[in-house]
Amino acid sequence: MRFLIILLFFLSLLTACSLSKDARLQELVDSEANARTFMQAGNYTAAAVEYLSLAAKDKQNALVYRLKAVTAYIEAGGYAEAEKILSTVTVPKNQPLQNIRMKILSARTALELGQPVKALAWLDRAAEKETPPGLKATFHDLRARAYLAHGDNINAISERVRRSSYLNTPTEIEQNNRSLWQILEVIPEAKLDAMRMAAPSPLTAWFELASLYQTYRFQPARLSDAVGGWIQRYPGHPAYPSITQALLDKSMQYVNQPTKIGLLLPLSGTYQKSAMAIRDGLLAAWYMDNRREKPTIAIYDADALNIIDVYQQAINAGVDYIVGPLEKAAIGQLAQQDLSVQVLALNRQALNSEQVHDRLIQFGLSPEDEAAQIADIARSDGHQRALVMTPENPWGDRMADAFMQRWVELGGVVLERARFQSNAQDFAAPVKSLLNIDSSERRGQALRNILNINLHYVERRREDADFIFIVAAAGDAHQLLPQFRFHRAGDLPVYATSHIFTGVVDKLRDADLNDVMFIGMPWILDTARQLSIIQDALNRNWSQEKSQYRHLYALGIDAYHLIPEMGRLSTDKYSVLAGETGDLTITPDNIVRRKLSRAQFVGGQPVLLH
Repeated sequence: MRFLIILLFFLSLLTACSLSKDARLQELVDSEANARTFMQAGNYTAAAVEYLSLAAKDKQNALVYRLKAVTAYIEAGGYAEAEKILSTVTVPKNQPLQNIRMKILSARTALELGQPVKALAWLDRAAEKETPPGLKATFHDLRARAYLAHGDNINAISERVRRSSYLNTPTEIEQNNRSLWQILEVIPEAKLDAMRMAAPSPLTAWFELASLYQTYRFQPARLSDAVGGWIQRYPGHPAYPSITQALLDKSMQYVNQPTKIGLLLPLSGTYQKSAMAIRDGLLAAWYMDNRREKPTIAIYDADALNIIDVYQQAINAGVDYIVGPLEKAAIGQLAQQDLSVQVLALNRQALNSEQVHDRLIQFGLSPEDEAAQIADIARSDGHQRALVMTPENPWGDRMADAFMQRWVELGGVVLERARFQSNAQDFAAPVKSLLNIDSSERRGQALRNILNINLHYVERRREDADFIFIVAAAGDAHQLLPQFRFHRAGDLPVYATSHIFTGVVDKLRDADLNDVMFIGMPWILDTARQLSIIQDALNRNWSQEKSQYRHLYALGIDAYHLIPEMGRLSTDKYSVLAGETGDLTITPDNIVRRKLSRAQFVGGQPVLLH
């Protein structure tokens, strides 16, 4: 009897364990089904949370679930959360597939966080030959995007070509080809031939097509003949027929360009010199335009006091396109009108959603955009902890706010911000404050007071920062940089906006700025642009190269070149115009954004970084 009771007891335990195990298994199955449902519904954050819960419950499959959670967070735009999970993931050597998945996810996260160099490093570790066929298309897509973000157009195009062999549907192949063509479209005409010579043979036809388009895009008949000859030379090329037909369609659209442009600028008063530089730049671009039929240009003296009357005067005179005005107040007034023609305003003003409409596009040289771009570059370089130094004035505050807002969005940390008085005689105090040296000095003095001896105390700067971001004109920068080096911060990378360079090379004076990384207009930094016909003409006639308004000459040139490209840039968010003021795009709220060129002071002069 005792044996029977014990037997029954153990049988009941086994039954309970079996039921409990079945219940846990069913719970896991239900949770995974929930996660899949969330993913299909586009509720990616909820899916990520569900996958993390599964990872905690199912230790055996925890790695798989954690990587699925990373994928879900990436789809949700939660790149910081994805990066945090990946930093804790360790993949055993006996799971090569999960190892490749982890590296690809790490690369995608780095790319989304604006770190293309880090993304390429992860992909190099993944190695193409070890990547399973199902992930090869993703592998090459990420490499293409990372190379493009890093400014390496040829490798970006090559990766697109490689990716095409791993795509299965015509839609995927066509979209990949369009992405490839979008890279070619942003390459300036002056650089196409040189890049074609350096490109591998599979890219020859692509570069030749791009060159033909750049040459004949304003002449539809000649472009059609040139494209026809190209098709005969490269039968069966993937650019035919979708891309070639799109190019011919765009060329026809260019024919329907404005016939009379009204240039509305304040040619008298406070902004006279700025307006004249813009006017001269636009007229130089018009003069160099080799189209057989190009628009006439009518120039009007327009400011915030008369803008509505002058606008109507231009419309009555047959103007079918407006460039200007320049003053923000004038833009605000036009924004409230029922505009009958397209207006390209030459400044930026914060307009509410009711004022933004299709016929008003704002194009200004916003310094706040520069600060945000420096944040992107520093994050791409792998930095995390920033020190910020700006002038003690409203402009400096706006620049600091723009940088810090973007930096925090990218997952960075601002450790300290200091302000300095522009044109001051002594910059030691703000530099000491930024580097926490003033705290170090106070600690030393406190020790001397406590010990009552003449203690030799070596000041120490903070050691937790990755880099310094400064906003400073050249004169102030010449004072700041030696102070950084004197206070043992010479090893910290320094990033700056375009304001650090006067635009005139002075090797002796700018030797203090060596190693500083900054951004600026191609018009000012690119040697090839400086030797261009249009710069030569402006230099001979207006001594543009020595003018403090060089950037405004470039603004006028880009304003003219934007006119025939407006439709393409407005309808295709990936389209870019390689302008003199930077690579130009148009946002959905009709703002022209600029991506400036990156440079570094070497030997007292700026050197472009690619």
